[in-house]
Amino acid sequence: MKCYHIHIEGRVQGVGFRPFIYNLAKNQNLRGTVSNTMDGVHIFLNIGDEKIVQFEELIRREAPPQSIITSIRHIEIPNRTFNDFTIIESHLQGTPDLLITPDFAICDQCSEELNDPDNRRYQYPYLTCTKCGPRFSIEEELPYDRSRTSMKSFQVCDDCETEYHNPMDIRFYSQTNSCPDCKISQWIVDKNRKQINLKEEEMVNFICDKILSGKIVAIKGIGGFLLMCDAQNSENVKELRKKKHRPTKPFALMYPNEAFVLKNLKISRDELSELKSAQSPILLLKNIDGKKIDSMQQLIAPKLNRLGVMLPYAPLLVLILQKLNRPLLATSGNFKGSPIIFENQKAIESLNLFVDYFLLNNRRIQVPQDDSVVRFTDTHGQKIMIRRSRGYAPGFLQESIDPLFDEKVLSMGALLKSTFSIWQKGRCHISQFLGDTTELDAQICYDRAVRHFMNLLQFKPEIIIVDKHPAYFTTLFGRELAAIHDTGLFQVQHHEAHFWAVLGEHNLLTNDEKILGVVFDGTGMGNDGAIWGGEFFSFDNGKVKRISHLSYYPHILGDKMSREPRLSAMAIMNSFGLEYHLIEAQFTEQEIELYTKVLERSTLKTSSVGRLFDAVSSLLGLCHINTYEGEAAMYLECLARKYADQHGLNIDGYGFKITEKGVVDFNPLLTAIIKDINAGENHGLIAVRFHTTLVQLIETIADFSKINTIAMSGGVFQNGLLVDMVIERLGNNYKLYFHNELSPNDECVSYGQLVAYYAHTENKRTEKIISKFNSILE
Repeated sequence: MKCYHIHIEGRVQGVGFRPFIYNLAKNQNLRGTVSNTMDGVHIFLNIGDEKIVQFEELIRREAPPQSIITSIRHIEIPNRTFNDFTIIESHLQGTPDLLITPDFAICDQCSEELNDPDNRRYQYPYLTCTKCGPRFSIEEELPYDRSRTSMKSFQVCDDCETEYHNPMDIRFYSQTNSCPDCKISQWIVDKNRKQINLKEEEMVNFICDKILSGKIVAIKGIGGFLLMCDAQNSENVKELRKKKHRPTKPFALMYPNEAFVLKNLKISRDELSELKSAQSPILLLKNIDGKKIDSMQQLIAPKLNRLGVMLPYAPLLVLILQKLNRPLLATSGNFKGSPIIFENQKAIESLNLFVDYFLLNNRRIQVPQDDSVVRFTDTHGQKIMIRRSRGYAPGFLQESIDPLFDEKVLSMGALLKSTFSIWQKGRCHISQFLGDTTELDAQICYDRAVRHFMNLLQFKPEIIIVDKHPAYFTTLFGRELAAIHDTGLFQVQHHEAHFWAVLGEHNLLTNDEKILGVVFDGTGMGNDGAIWGGEFFSFDNGKVKRISHLSYYPHILGDKMSREPRLSAMAIMNSFGLEYHLIEAQFTEQEIELYTKVLERSTLKTSSVGRLFDAVSSLLGLCHINTYEGEAAMYLECLARKYADQHGLNIDGYGFKITEKGVVDFNPLLTAIIKDINAGENHGLIAVRFHTTLVQLIETIADFSKINTIAMSGGVFQNGLLVDMVIERLGNNYKLYFHNELSPNDECVSYGQLVAYYAHTENKRTEKIISKFNSILE
């Protein structure tokens, strides 16, 4: 019989693909082998010509649920004869060419075993199988095998070894398998570093008792440490807020189960599907009016209309939540602006300022990750990725960049909400969220993550892409790496990278029609040296051009302006010659005198829509000094949404002017807002009209530019009301594109930089071809 070699590419390691192929082949009475390699899964089969295509169709149709197949190819090879079908050892030759598999939440089968008194893994807090458990967070090398993960130090017992070789078992060829006889060990220490003398089976009960008694605990999860306490204990939550210097920033909640969520929160079908998915993100959900949980809203997410909710995604968390049967506050174990802490010793040394007890284990985390955050808009159900991390990173499927594009590219991303992207062998890898790289801990984490990826993928960059801002940590680090690896350096303007990111995500690079790019965010250095943030671009024939922007106003005092919305209000009012009477109570006389002089001398300008949101929020008395990023804008959105829920989305906006040079003069907008405030108009109506004005502005620029396709990016488009209003007003007459799998905030910048560089090389290649053709004609 003939022999065929089948090569399968994509996310096909760490998802139970080899045991799936084994059982599929056995059921078809086929003989051959299957193995992992550096570029996917390879199958050798004795099979007839007529059956090879049928077998590939079976693979596509019945593949494991967490797998992603990007390619299946087969070739006939010289005769090889097999006596049986076997899984053979992985091949380590070559450079990795894989979609790296993320971590997965506990599956239904493991949940059943966890609660089955007759099962040998009953209440074992670290059970996993081929469908679930840590993957990316424990990987040291590729291809994916136990010997190249943190699990290599755990010797499996005889029973686990038997399961590993049993084709009928859910742990057939499971690389993360363990049980109480070959266990991952756990132990508890208090904040004074004293170990508590307990049997392991007593530890969950101990932790639960401490939570009920008002203690704060740190639990080592899949991607790092979670700080947890009773969400219904107001003194508990206030204490954690005080200790973390986090007076108003929302915390996340972990709910015991789906039924608890359905009983207390409004949730759509799409939201429930996302919440229960293998990615298991934090989902931003609204309360059901009148429910008891309303009392937690001001405690957990003050002044906001949503709660961040997740389900327990690891067996240990399931056990704790089942026993307590109540929502727990669950927040990343870190300091403000710093990445999640993931090492036992550092957690004990650092988090004892917040924590009474630590529940530790001896499974090493190689790649720390925060919990991902997702929301859906209220009216149109548009998905918005707020933070892309555990469960989603690092693999990213995209079609814009030609897989044959063979340069090895590293793009460094932005300063805040940092990520980096790697392009190698036709694969795009986008790192998990890495925090605010103005902080030293985040810089160390970013550096460590870059080097880990380079080692994991055996990657050496040939070109490094950075932001145009010369002082960003990511820019400086990119330059350092370029010098070390002797590579070229390419710069991409921040907002252009945003636009390229949404173009790339939706495969629009070859679009025949012009596309309008709308990028609204807080800050980013522009090509003219100003701080951009209210930008309109056109995309045509592979090139991006800035065609309009908000009129410039003073940008003063660096990051202090983004932290203090009152300064944004003052700067904009000063720019238009307006009096400060609505905000003067928020300043001392000395401050007004000082800041007025600063404004008079200021030469740095900005077009930021993010700061405009801050200014309007301050004018309405919602927030004058942020205690966390985006606070003022979130309050403004909540106020507007409350009014819109009662009166609808179709409310007229305010005015603005477009100058002959295409600059947006928003003096009429601000003047009208101040007039309405002075007239005692409903603040909710004013907030809605402000949002509507931005939508009308987008429509006006699109009409003026005669462009029917609009793509939007930037942190402002995390605003669900604004997104809903854009869809409501423009959806019938324009093709609209928002980010879906990437966040519109600065997390997408590294991918946008990559797309921008690819487009640049394609344009250069095309220009050379045209030039050569023209020279021939001459």
